[in-house]
Amino acid sequence: MALKTYFTGKTGLKFWANIILMVLVIVAVPVVTFYLLDAFTRHGEKIEVPSVLGKSISDAEGMLIERDLVAVVADSVYDKKAAPGAVLDQSPKPGYEVKSGRVIYLTVNFQGAPMTQLPDVVGHGSLREAISMLESLGFRLTPHEQVMGRPRNLVVGVKQGGREVHAGQMIPRDRELTILIGGGEIDSTMIEEEEDSVANDFDIEL
Repeated sequence: MALKTYFTGKTGLKFWANIILMVLVIVAVPVVTFYLLDAFTRHGEKIEVPSVLGKSISDAEGMLIERDLVAVVADSVYDKKAAPGAVLDQSPKPGYEVKSGRVIYLTVNFQGAPMTQLPDVVGHGSLREAISMLESLGFRLTPHEQVMGRPRNLVVGVKQGGREVHAGQMIPRDRELTILIGGGEIDSTMIEEEEDSVANDFDIEL
């Protein structure tokens, strides 16, 4: 009843123009919002992710930029069979369809063999402890070698590639290590007695 009363006597052009304008606004706002949202979210846009596996970082970035994609190095690993700096993996995978601006995460190969500081395992703990420590750092071990004239299973040195390496050195982690242990011909008490004897002789001479 109130609505009928509102329209009674209102037949002027200005009045109906305002009514039509309000209707248009009510209809236009959702339609415009829908199209703007559609454009903002790039609805229906699909870009196929190219394969950049085996490419250098610069080449991979160039290929992705050409397709409106973003390259981000997410991880680095070492594979001696792959070229230094080459892309070893990517996510999303090649062929996956994405929208422009999508980040493509890359895993690349180290520029060189990773270096690790050799811990001090000589004369400290057992052979088992030395093996556990070195393997936890990623080193690969060859069968250990025995050194004559040292207490059995005492770790007396570490070799890599035929040369002896020492605690604190930065050495390539991809090359195998060989632990040197005593052969057991003498025990540790004999070494201590020998050292004490040398020290006593030195004191007498003084």
